[in-house]
Amino acid sequence: MNLKKFMQAALLTLSCGLLNIAGAEQRVIHVPTDYAQQKAEASLTMTGPKLLFSDSPETVYDNGILYRDKVQGEVRLFLHHVNGVSGTTKKLAVLVKNKDSLRPVAYSITRRGEAGYSYDYLAAGKKAQKKYLLDDKQKPLESKLGFGRSAELLTGRGIAMPSDKLYTETIDMYFAKPVEFSVLMCEEKSDLELFNEAAPILPMDEHPLRGTFEGSDWNYKLKKAISKPSEALYMELASPSLPEGYAKGVDATTGLPAENYGNYGVLYNVDFTIKGKEPVTFIFNPIGGWFAGYGVLENKTKGERKLIGLPQNQISVGDPEDEALDLGLLHAGEYRFTWSPPGASNLPVQVIWIRPGELESSKRISK
Repeated sequence: MNLKKFMQAALLTLSCGLLNIAGAEQRVIHVPTDYAQQKAEASLTMTGPKLLFSDSPETVYDNGILYRDKVQGEVRLFLHHVNGVSGTTKKLAVLVKNKDSLRPVAYSITRRGEAGYSYDYLAAGKKAQKKYLLDDKQKPLESKLGFGRSAELLTGRGIAMPSDKLYTETIDMYFAKPVEFSVLMCEEKSDLELFNEAAPILPMDEHPLRGTFEGSDWNYKLKKAISKPSEALYMELASPSLPEGYAKGVDATTGLPAENYGNYGVLYNVDFTIKGKEPVTFIFNPIGGWFAGYGVLENKTKGERKLIGLPQNQISVGDPEDEALDLGLLHAGEYRFTWSPPGASNLPVQVIWIRPGELESSKRISK
C-alpha cells in the first residue's frame, strides 16, 4: 500500500471503561533489534465473517468494477481506494443486489469504521480503525432487499472522491440469502444501477490485494500464563514468516488464487493470562516501519475495556523501525488484546511482555 509520512499531534486515546493499567502515559520506547526474546506459544483458531478485500487497483484511473462476488451470511468488507484521475471528482460506491431470491433478502450492517477521504493515508487508516473498534456493540442497521433491487452501503448514493484522496472503511454485515456484492468507481453523476450492469471489471495493479477469504477473525490463546518473565516474551502478528502466513482465498472476479498480503481486514484477538503479584509491562512493537492504528485492551477478569491509540499522542510511530510503544503495566488477570492491520501502515508487528523497567534505560520519546 502507498505510504505517506505525515506526523501530527493531539490525537488522544478514547477509552470504554477504566483498565487495570498502572502508569499514566503511554511511552514511545526503543527495542534494540538484538534484544533477547522468547517466542510465546499460542493456539490459533480462524472464525468469523467471510472477508471481501478490495484494494487493487489501489489508485484507480479508470471507471469500472473494483471487486465483485456473491455472498451470504456474515461478511466483512475492507476497502482502500484512491481516485487517481487528476482534477476530476469520481464516485466510489458499494452496491449489493438481490439477483436470485424472489422473496426479499433481509440484511444488516452490524459494525463499521470509516475515515471519510483524506490525503493523509496513515491518519485515514488510523481514524477508520478508531471508529470500528470504539464500540463492538454498534446498533445494527437493518433492511430488506427486494428481488432485482439494489442498495448502496456507504451513504446510500456513494462517496464523491476528489482526486488523489484515499477512502478506507471496514464494514461488518449479515445477509440472510445470497446477494451480488460490487465495489464501483464511476463518474460522479452516473446512475449506479445502470453502471453496475454494464461496467467492466478492472484488472489489478502491480499489488495483488483483493479477494475473498474465509474466517477473518484470527484468535490466538497463549498456552502458558505469564509470570515474572526472565526475558522478553513476544508474539509476531501479520507476518509471512509464521506457519499460518497470510490469509489465502480466491479472487472472485478471475477465479484465481488470492493472498491477503498484510491480512488487512483480519481482526486479531490475543488472549493471555497474567499470574503472580508482580505486574508485567505490555509493549506493542511495529517492526515493519511507520505505523498508525488502534487496539483494544480488555481485562476480562474485571470486565473492563480500553481503546488505545497506537500511538496515543501522535499520528504514527516507527521511524526509526525500532520504535515501540510501552502500553503500561498489567496486573494478574485474564486479558484480551484486539487489533487489526490498518490501511497504509507497515507490517508485521509484535506484542511483547517483559519485566517492569526492563527497557527503561533505552527509552526515547519521539519528537
